[in-house]
Amino acid sequence: MKMYTKYLDKLESLEDKVAIVTGANSGLGFQTALSLAYKGAKVIMACRNLEKAEIAKDKILKEVKTAKIDICKYDQGSFDSIEKFSIYIEENYQHIDYLVCNAGVYFPKVNYRTKDNLELTMGTNYFGTYHLLKKMNPMLERCHSKVIVVTSLTAFLSNKSIDLKDFEKMSRNKNYGYSKCCLSRLTYELSTKDTNVIYYLTHPGICQTNIISSDQTGLPSWFSKLGHLFLYIFVHHASKACLTNIKAIYSLDKDKNYIKPRGPFAISGYPKAKKMPNFVKDPIIEETEEYLRNTIKL
Repeated sequence: MKMYTKYLDKLESLEDKVAIVTGANSGLGFQTALSLAYKGAKVIMACRNLEKAEIAKDKILKEVKTAKIDICKYDQGSFDSIEKFSIYIEENYQHIDYLVCNAGVYFPKVNYRTKDNLELTMGTNYFGTYHLLKKMNPMLERCHSKVIVVTSLTAFLSNKSIDLKDFEKMSRNKNYGYSKCCLSRLTYELSTKDTNVIYYLTHPGICQTNIISSDQTGLPSWFSKLGHLFLYIFVHHASKACLTNIKAIYSLDKDKNYIKPRGPFAISGYPKAKKMPNFVKDPIIEETEEYLRNTIKL
């Protein structure tokens, strides 16, 4: 199993640290969980599909015999599941050192919606993450935790002027970039507040993951196969892409709290720390609260 041990071996141990990784059963989330386990952290794999999570856990244990792995049911497309997860963590863990918000969906099948009747991409990627951070906040504050939010290159290309209430008018493809743009804005706004929680924004570049798998999206199987071939040939592996998350976990520079690949156009490469880009600095929390008040009863 591929892992950048030469990079990881230069870092201090994470023994006695506890990290949550959402969407940890595959791709970037799996590689992040594997790397954290390698460094000695106790890893809570927060996953919607428990069967796949068990398979992923077994893979980590084969690679890291001493890995400390827990699996928790977590569906980011359901506010009820998010609330139950938050309560479970509060009741069963004394402290959480790191929360890696990685879970997300891309280009779902037509008319697929969350359990709360939100468009699936925005409902899962943005509103789900927002609700998780809100529900987990008391514990994160008490533990002086670090939160790592995974964004995407597509956030730079999205429509940044559209009002949150109008996202339902966007195409499925554009909704993905917009959801990542909103996540970026949320992370920046949270990082500016007077809080015990430290927030970092990361983007992995373009990497080999199963996010475009046809059985998980509305994409045809031929497109998915071609897409995976392109990713395999031209971009870096998720084991390298996840190092942006690892660097964020270890970073002590609160001013440079945006981690991205150092290669051309930030498509690939080892991670480097930067200040957050200007486009993320538009407030979004008040707008989000208003939208949710008018849409769902929380």
